[in-house]
Amino acid sequence: MDSTSLTLKVYLILGFELIILYGFMFLIIQQCKKAFYAKTTFLGIEFAEAVNQKRQTDITIVQSTGTTHFFFFLILFAILSLWTATAVIIFSTSFLQIVFMTLSAIGYGSLIGFIVMDMDENDGITGLKLATLTSGAMFIIAAVTGINFANPIFVMIVAALILILLFAEFVSMFKKISRGYARKKAIAGIITFSLSLLVSISSVNISADQGLNNWDTAISHAFDMYLNIINIILYFLELMGNS
Repeated sequence: MDSTSLTLKVYLILGFELIILYGFMFLIIQQCKKAFYAKTTFLGIEFAEAVNQKRQTDITIVQSTGTTHFFFFLILFAILSLWTATAVIIFSTSFLQIVFMTLSAIGYGSLIGFIVMDMDENDGITGLKLATLTSGAMFIIAAVTGINFANPIFVMIVAALILILLFAEFVSMFKKISRGYARKKAIAGIITFSLSLLVSISSVNISADQGLNNWDTAISHAFDMYLNIINIILYFLELMGNS
């Protein structure tokens, strides 16, 4: 009963945050397309038409000083809200945890929406679909196999992969990388955070077995899953953008 109750709490929170995240993603994409076809702007951003290699219409963002400043502050808001949510989850109450987690979902949902529009949105939408299917598959694998992916050996493997990935990201910040390297890094990111999501899913049962059936614990688990899903989405977009 405790396990079911904690699981319910976790998925209620995660479901709510994913609705916000995906809702803002598709709201931004829809509004950008609407502005393009109406030949107007959205949040001061102008759009132009291009054609991709498949001869599909590709709506592009017109770069300007204004858009550069806008995206800088949007990225800053998304990052700061996520860091704040992390700190609040550790040190504060359930209400504030949900508030800042929701703010981060708004920030990242908006940012991802604009990332999709800034790249070829046809590939971007495909990336979002693949990320959603991959995330869903991890929940199915955890449920069907019944394997405890939160065991120490598996956790150590995932932690090592994350460290290697962080090193690769650090190198790419200071060194120009090829499209092939970027694709390999994106695939590695997808695999790493998919495995990390399996760990997060299995951790719920461990907490329930330990009697930690409360909202603070549920928020912490939901936040772990939420972070993994965001990373899976971002790496799929990076993969599609370099394909």
